[in-house]
Formats: sequence, structure tokens, C-alpha cells
Amino acid sequence: MAEGQSGDGLGRWLLGGLVVGAVVLGLMIGAYTIGYDRGKTHGSRSATPTTPSKPQPAPTTTQAATTPASTVPAAQLAVRGKQLYTSDGCAACHSLSGSAGAGPTFKGLAGSTVTLTDGSTVTADDAYLSRSITDPDAQIVKGYNAGIMSAAVAGYGLPGKPADVQSLVAFIKTQR
Repeated sequence: MAEGQSGDGLGRWLLGGLVVGAVVLGLMIGAYTIGYDRGKTHGSRSATPTTPSKPQPAPTTTQAATTPASTVPAAQLAVRGKQLYTSDGCAACHSLSGSAGAGPTFKGLAGSTVTLTDGSTVTADDAYLSRSITDPDAQIVKGYNAGIMSAAVAGYGLPGKPADVQSLVAFIKTQR
């Protein structure tokens, strides 16, 4: 009788392993699908150069798509910036209320004087805000740590998306 029980235990163990494997596989497929769908809407230009079959004029196409953003009214840019703020997770670190977070609040940031970790100060103008979005570790605000935002935004390819950066800056400027 002991042999039957150990064989039955082995069968249960194998069945349990198969079930766990199926669940893990399902989670991996789900994560891939979410990442794939997100990549289609938030793909970065950094993938373009690695694809040799892409024609060279691709950057021109991207430039043409982003050039009209400068002619878009600031209110429309701010609306797009708010969408990006919400959908791309900016809200997880940057509050709109003035409360502390992993990153500086956007409330009152635009036009203010910002003290950096090296003790210097800089005005949070369009150039500073744009650079902070595209190269987050270039100038770190005093009280915050380098590496956090750069890791969080690495997959968005923001340096190659000037229209998105301009929209985010326009949105930040509305936060008074």
C-alpha cells in the first residue's frame, strides 16, 4: 500500500508542477502582450537604427511628425502633456499638489529657482525642463537621487520624441 501512495504523491507533484508551469507561462504571455501593445503606442526611435531594412529617411518622417508641435497652441500641448503625465507614470513620482514624492512636485515648478545637489541654482525654464525630461541625471534637484527617473523613463525614448517632451513641458507650465 505504501508503494501506491508514493506513486500517487509523485503524480500529484507532477500535476502541480504542470499547473504552476501553465500559470507562469500564461503570465509571461500576458506580460509580453501588454509590453508589445505598449511598445506600439510608445515605441522609441532607438529601435529604428538596429533594423537594417528600415529606410534611412525614417528620422525625417519622425521630424516631420514632430515639427508641427511647435505650431500647436500651448493649451493643446498641455492637454497632450497631461495625457502623457497620466499614461506614462509621471504621476507616480511627481505630484501636482506640492506634496513630496520620489521626484519634485510639478506644482509651481515652471519658472521657479531650483537648487541642485551641487549647490548651484537654475531657473526651471523650458530648456531646463526639457533637459530634465530627456537627460534626467544631468542636473539633480537637491534632496533627490540620481538614477531613479532615468531608469523609469529609459524605455520611452524621450530624447527622440521632441513633441512629447514639448507637451510635457507645456503641461508642467500649467501647474501653478
